[in-house]
Amino acid sequence: MARNDVLIIGAGPSGLFAAAELVRHGVDVRLIEQEARSHHEARATAIQPGTLEILDSVGLLPPFLEAAEHVRRVRVYGPDMSELSGLDFEGIDCCCEFQCSLPQYETQRILETHLSSIGGVVERGVTATKVDTDADGVLVELVHADGGVERVHPDVVIGAGGAHSVTRQSMSEPLEGTTYQGHFLVADIAMQAPVPRDQGSFLCGPDGMMLLAPLPGGRWLTFQDLEEGVQTVSEEDVAARTEVRLGGRGRPTDVTWFSQFRMHRRIVSRLADGQRFLIGDAAHLSSPFGGEGLNSGLHDGYDLAWKLALVLRGDAPRSLLDDYAVERTIADRHVLDVSDDVHSGIIGIADAVREGREPPAAVADPATTALLRNSRVMIDFDYAGSPLVADYGGSGAGTAEPHPGQRYPDWTRFGGTSHHVLVFGPVADAASLARLGRRWSKLAQISHDPGVDPVRAGVPTGGVVLIRPDGHIGFRSPSADAGALAALDRHLSSYLTPDPTA
Repeated sequence: MARNDVLIIGAGPSGLFAAAELVRHGVDVRLIEQEARSHHEARATAIQPGTLEILDSVGLLPPFLEAAEHVRRVRVYGPDMSELSGLDFEGIDCCCEFQCSLPQYETQRILETHLSSIGGVVERGVTATKVDTDADGVLVELVHADGGVERVHPDVVIGAGGAHSVTRQSMSEPLEGTTYQGHFLVADIAMQAPVPRDQGSFLCGPDGMMLLAPLPGGRWLTFQDLEEGVQTVSEEDVAARTEVRLGGRGRPTDVTWFSQFRMHRRIVSRLADGQRFLIGDAAHLSSPFGGEGLNSGLHDGYDLAWKLALVLRGDAPRSLLDDYAVERTIADRHVLDVSDDVHSGIIGIADAVREGREPPAAVADPATTALLRNSRVMIDFDYAGSPLVADYGGSGAGTAEPHPGQRYPDWTRFGGTSHHVLVFGPVADAASLARLGRRWSKLAQISHDPGVDPVRAGVPTGGVVLIRPDGHIGFRSPSADAGALAALDRHLSSYLTPDPTA
């Protein structure tokens, strides 16, 4: 039986990105996929600004920007194209003030090309038929396309196999939650539409609702509600239904792919058990109206990779892996809440319009709108309360934000895979700082007066801030005195292993 550090089951976007990230962190990875060929269905198309920022941090932003349509706003229309509500992405504190929209198979192509360029490979036609535990850990049975059976004992199994994940089933972890009322149609169409191609458009009328999101090549992804009695749909039905929902203002000239589906709000109660980890749709399902599902899977893989790499390299105790489940459960549940709000809001407007009632009023408060926008673009995750987050010095930093646990908005300026310690202002004890630098030289880079705004790091009057490899603030102190540096050392020691020779 073969042994690998990490076996990833499923080469969709989540599995591909997790594999690439682990390779970037220096970890041996095996990635298998049961499908012999990549699918060619549009499926999940929205890449949120917060995800584009992650892609930027690993040098992957340019191919996405080049391949995708850029969506700068969302609009909700009522009958006769009257605008009912909307959200603009301009002005968000992120490197991209727009979503990227492209078919999921294009996302997978870019990610697989990237994985290949750094030495990774996808083993296609390999199915994980059984994931079990035995005296030696996790035992996985693999069946190859030629019928050959292989048994492997990976140190870690990452389940990225979607909603029917064999890894999740082996953990006896159901996707708990609800299925939204109604069923829906998704289609990849070409047409001249009466809405701009740099926005996502929800159209609500007496005959139903429809989302139009632009795709490259003059195409559109559309979601539409279906009547409960509808059993089957044809290409002609897709075209006719689209024309009706547009009030005769357009009709598809081509329907490449379509499918019927239901929408879910579901999540497992346990993302990991120490050796098996769940990412993406294997762990959670959210309404496509929020455009967050694929993104959450990439975020899962990004978070797991830096923690798992530290453990497998011997730079952190195994207990660090417990914090993957802690932090990503916080984030994934937040995503479900946001997508649920979006879903409920859209369905509420659509129902009101269909029934001839006055639609709910749009949110007008600027502060509320800004918070909503940050949630929609996925830059508002907050890991406060995690064991990997600490605020030192009581209320010395006041209520300044970002606080520990939140994303540091300028984090992509500090590259690589390590932690970064940013020291602002005078250092009362230079010897302590030097000693800290030697002790953590393998895992943290120290920058004194790093040339960035301390206000944006959450220490407006100076101090010390720890930026984790994922861009979140792990530690903050309003001063850089010996006590603060000692506290930072204790915090790092709580989940990392220092250089024993320092």
